[in-house]
Amino acid sequence: MTHPDSLAAPGPPAIGQVLHDLTDEIRRLNDRSERLEAVNTRMHEHLAALEGDLLRASLRPVIKALAEIHGDCVHTAQHVRGAAGAELARALAGDSLAFAARIEDILEGLGAVAIGVEVGDPFDRRIHQLRGTRPTAIEAEHDRVSAIHHQGFRHVASDRPVIHAKVTIWKFAEDLPD
Repeated sequence: MTHPDSLAAPGPPAIGQVLHDLTDEIRRLNDRSERLEAVNTRMHEHLAALEGDLLRASLRPVIKALAEIHGDCVHTAQHVRGAAGAELARALAGDSLAFAARIEDILEGLGAVAIGVEVGDPFDRRIHQLRGTRPTAIEAEHDRVSAIHHQGFRHVASDRPVIHAKVTIWKFAEDLPD
């Protein structure tokens, strides 16, 4: 015969055990929530990077065209200023430089800033695109920028150029005539 107490339904778990189980469940939910929040943060960062890449890619042709016009304006100003001393030539050179400055402002508004290449800088394939070479009898000038055909531009949040600076560099040659 079975004892009547063995057929009785089990009693409620102890209050301490219930609190312990709830605390464990809350900890697990909190840990899961933190992991999901970290995933969400990484996804937002990745999305922002992708949006920036898309914007740079879509604006690249516009930035390239503006960079070339900028270079043309600077080149025209240098050419006119050096070719004549007339007041009209000086005015044209000033206008060309004003156009170049305006284009630079537009490029900056698009998120592209000038790299800042100058004559005499060492040639650097990461920011320069070689357009030609010019002989020099001065060894210290070897592989240095001798002319800038148009300035390079980079995205404001990156060191990588959107448009490389087009340059000519000096190449040392010992037997140049004096």
